[in-house]
Amino acid sequence: MRALIFTLLLFTGLACKRKLSRFDVESQLKSAMHAFLINRPNYDSSKLKYDVQKVSFFDDKTEYDCEFVVHMWDNGKDTTGVMTATITKDFTKVKRNL
Repeated sequence: MRALIFTLLLFTGLACKRKLSRFDVESQLKSAMHAFLINRPNYDSSKLKYDVQKVSFFDDKTEYDCEFVVHMWDNGKDTTGVMTATITKDFTKVKRNL
């Protein structure tokens, strides 16, 4: 009986997902957006650079609705702009809103 209770408690503990802190979510969202920007087709990393500076987000049921402040520079020219995107809860899929 004790073994059964121990096994159930062990599986329940392993099945529960860890709740991410707001700081962890922001960090993961910035990383996902940066990866999305640099892994695009025809991206030349020797010329164009990105730095995701800030993120504001809304935690929806299945995804995050995000607004990023991104600093871009290319051969002596730079600009800072706002990009919006939708990112899944597992941070694997990014859909940029134009």
